[in-house]
Amino acid sequence: LGSLRVSVTDRCNLRCGYCLPEGSQVWLPKDDIATLEELAALVRATTLVGASKVRVTGGEPLLRRGLPILIKALAAMPAIRDLAMTTNAVFLADQAQHLRAAGLGRLTISIDTLRAERYAIATRRNTASTAENGSSKCRFMKTCPSTWATRMRRPRPASKIAAPRPGASL
Repeated sequence: LGSLRVSVTDRCNLRCGYCLPEGSQVWLPKDDIATLEELAALVRATTLVGASKVRVTGGEPLLRRGLPILIKALAAMPAIRDLAMTTNAVFLADQAQHLRAAGLGRLTISIDTLRAERYAIATRRNTASTAENGSSKCRFMKTCPSTWATRMRRPRPASKIAAPRPGASL
């Protein structure tokens, strides 16, 4: 076991058809979701059998209360060499610096398109500009977002980073 994905919530703020088809939003009761302490204990146990890479996922992990506390606990584990998270970036603008301060090392931003009209259709939400703003706040990461495969040391507008290839459509 080298890597581990930890889902911290089943909830998401978007309603993408491939993830949450219309009418399928049935959430787990809060009592059925692992506490931050239980999640940290699970990760600690997996490090004993070789896990050294951890990716925090969801649903949308930024919806999980106390996420920076969990990130800090995971980052403090000596066996973890790579601590990453996948997000849709809608809430990232408010949380990026807190997550970095807690020890998050990498971030993957999962966005199907940067075209606002297509984004609204795909997600059934009008949050494309919020997601783009959130992604611009992650300049502290070495590679951010990896789905766009770019270095953020020299910040560039997302429209330039994710420009479609000639003849391709998002």
